[in-house]
Amino acid sequence: MTEEFESEVRDMCNLSRVLVDQGIEQGMKQGVEKEKMSLAQMMIEEKEPADKISKYTGYAIDKLKEIASAMGQTLV
Repeated sequence: MTEEFESEVRDMCNLSRVLVDQGIEQGMKQGVEKEKMSLAQMMIEEKEPADKISKYTGYAIDKLKEIASAMGQTLV
């Protein structure tokens, strides 16, 4: 194997590792977002105050109003 070929293979392996790491990171972010959404929905159903839901989920009040509306609920 030539040095040039070995270098290219190493570069491809490094690129593959970066892509895998990015995929893992993206998956983790999506999982966290689903958990936040689930928590917000549960708290809305339980009629928790909007400011409390915002505190625990990080969602803005406008976003919580959208979520509540989509659920057919009102935000307290």
